Amino acid sequence: MFFADLKHGFRLVLRAPGPSLIAMLALGLGIGANTAIFSVANGILLHPLPYPNAGRLLYLAEVAPHQPPNQANSVSAFTYDAWRRQAHSFQAIGAWRYAQVNLSGNGTPAMVQAAQVSANFFRLLPSPPLRGRVFLPQEAQPGHDREAILSRALWQHQFGGDPNIVGRAIELNQKAYTVVGIMGRDATMPQAVQLWLPLALTPANLNNRTDHYLHVFGALKPGVTQAAAASELRTIAARIDAAYPETNRGWGVFVQTLSQRIIGNETASYVFLLMGAVGFLLLIACANVANLQFARALARNHELSIRTALGARRGRLVRQLLTENLVLGFGGAVVGIGFAAVSIRLILAYMPAAVAVFIGGWSRIRLDGAALLFTLAIAILAGILAGIAPAWHASRPDLNSTLKEGGRGAIGHARRRIRAVLVVAQIALALVLLVGAVLMVRGFHALTNVDRAYRPASLLTAGFNLPSTPHYAADSARAAFYRQALRRLSALPGVTAASTCTFLPLGNNLDFNYFSIEGRPVASANRDRAAVPQSVSPNFFSVMHIPILRGRAFTAADGQGAPGVAIISQYLANRYWPGRNPLGEHIKGGLDSSKDSWLTVVGVAADVQWAWGDNNPEPTFYRPEPQFPQYSAYFLLRSAAGGDVTALGPDARRAIAVVDPNQPLYGVMSLAESIHQATIGIAYVSVMLTVAGVLALILAAIGVYGVMAFLVSERVHEFGIRRALGASGRDIVALVFRRGGLLLLWGLVVGLPLAYWLAGSLQSLILGISAGNLVTYAGIAFLLAAMSAAACYMPALQASRVDPLVALREP
Repeated sequence: MFFADLKHGFRLVLRAPGPSLIAMLALGLGIGANTAIFSVANGILLHPLPYPNAGRLLYLAEVAPHQPPNQANSVSAFTYDAWRRQAHSFQAIGAWRYAQVNLSGNGTPAMVQAAQVSANFFRLLPSPPLRGRVFLPQEAQPGHDREAILSRALWQHQFGGDPNIVGRAIELNQKAYTVVGIMGRDATMPQAVQLWLPLALTPANLNNRTDHYLHVFGALKPGVTQAAAASELRTIAARIDAAYPETNRGWGVFVQTLSQRIIGNETASYVFLLMGAVGFLLLIACANVANLQFARALARNHELSIRTALGARRGRLVRQLLTENLVLGFGGAVVGIGFAAVSIRLILAYMPAAVAVFIGGWSRIRLDGAALLFTLAIAILAGILAGIAPAWHASRPDLNSTLKEGGRGAIGHARRRIRAVLVVAQIALALVLLVGAVLMVRGFHALTNVDRAYRPASLLTAGFNLPSTPHYAADSARAAFYRQALRRLSALPGVTAASTCTFLPLGNNLDFNYFSIEGRPVASANRDRAAVPQSVSPNFFSVMHIPILRGRAFTAADGQGAPGVAIISQYLANRYWPGRNPLGEHIKGGLDSSKDSWLTVVGVAADVQWAWGDNNPEPTFYRPEPQFPQYSAYFLLRSAAGGDVTALGPDARRAIAVVDPNQPLYGVMSLAESIHQATIGIAYVSVMLTVAGVLALILAAIGVYGVMAFLVSERVHEFGIRRALGASGRDIVALVFRRGGLLLLWGLVVGLPLAYWLAGSLQSLILGISAGNLVTYAGIAFLLAAMSAAACYMPALQASRVDPLVALREP
């Protein structure tokens, strides 16, 4: 019987190919969008790690005093060692720390993103090497840690895929390391790493309780729950707290799955946002098809009445009509698979490779078997959703009015109300999607324009990393490198000024350091006394066009041996010296007990946004680079000429090679491109939401047009009577527009609260979004009004041209 109904459904599709094709296209857009985003979610949220034991891997972190209980911090080597020795809930506990190393001795030197990992790292995260082996336990001992494992990409790009590289020596930070292995594609941890080195902790490291720099993870024993493991770690933390209150008082434990750590809250939020958006789009498509099916059901009233008169039960009719609707759903699935395949290809193609490596599961986004099963399921669901209301009402025909000869088979008030409700739902959902899209676009533009005053397109950025070798161990040696490098970079043709800084605006690679205020000690380290530490050359503020609001900028006199000075951001000044002048106050990095000297605050600088995820500017304190030369920093080259600022890159590399031929530059790009790469995820979400919003607007317009056109065709007799009684064409047009305006009004009433709720959620995710932006709501409401007016125009024009004589002759 089911296959008979299915066969009958195919015949109906072929009998009315135009409306059926429209329905399939509408469902196909909704199904395809859902399939594409499901494929993204399947890779990023469900399979961020390629390891078979991913469900038992936990990320273990510390929580500083007075921080939220889910605020993860890196772990001190002392705590890591205590967990490793005392915790019994884990098969093993491992750790890693990020490191940047300079690879030289093999052509042009290059900066390589490396990770120092514990000896059991590749056993906890099982990834068989392509060649060679993983680290041995003894290679994690100090003095025996000169081995290296290459990633597949580094092996191919830097060494040309040389099969004999295993066993050979390479030069890292001007030290010889022996390559013992090459990892395959599945070795994705830590993210974006190209090279693995042994983590060799000295006794001094293991006794250090104040430096938190390790990322720790563990594999649960069978039968042990995450809650039980977290409880055991908290017990160990309490013992450490009692034994060492001066350094560990109040430090807690935070445990989450390693998958959750890789995904991150922001990524999950954006994926769920997109899933909600395409879900709304599918509902709009289903409402559209449901309205179409109501119209088609009216045309079949006579047929359905005969079936009922011959004894067909209501359930039998509903099943037949739903089965026929599934044909439209399957047709929509075919369209949707094609739309999803194109969408996935575009999503993957336009994500920069340098960004994709930081997104867990990105390489596993594909249209696979799971996606095809999801498409089938969503097609069945869409067919049922689009057909349930029309089928239910069509299965109760009025036999007296339908079977009598010449009966017109009116649609009835109940069905008319349901069709109106469907259109109202389409308008409300379209409003929500459009508001979300506009707010995301506004937020993205706010991010990319936040540093417009700094003229990012004419500023070249280049990172570098000095090795921790004896040659650069002294501050004076690093300061000398900076001094010589800046002198040569400033002399390059087309460069008006050169400077240095530790972090880039909106780079999201910032760090926070604790700092102290003289005369205002704190009991323990906490985030309330943390700020972004910037070590900058004296001309940094002029190169970046950052105004000094109070006091002065750094000068050449603020060099080594001179009194220590600092400049603080306006946000930091307002937070710790509200209503007071902070000039002349004294601060220093670290706790009061640290051996660093106090620095005199000589200036207050305008705020700079260092991370796009923070709604407020981060508190920042600046120190002169000659007094605090860092191992890692960025060169900033200001160009006065137009054109591509990256053309300065080769000259900059040659200038640095003259100072030290072993020091490579990396990430050579304009500040504008750096900001673009840092915010590319927001750009993706903005584009996807915009596409969903535009599709929703189109589908809603089609829905309004369909309902109004059907209203006109149903009320031709009424319009004829009105014209015969003296109503003008303008009166008829006003009647149709009044009906459309009422649908729009109810759509706005339902949609605006939902849109405001969505805006509140987005406001917490991205800088520059305001839930109370009335201009956005008014603009979207005006757009929907224009859409409704356009959708009502043709039906209204048709109604105004009704000939009373022709209309009154209709039965």
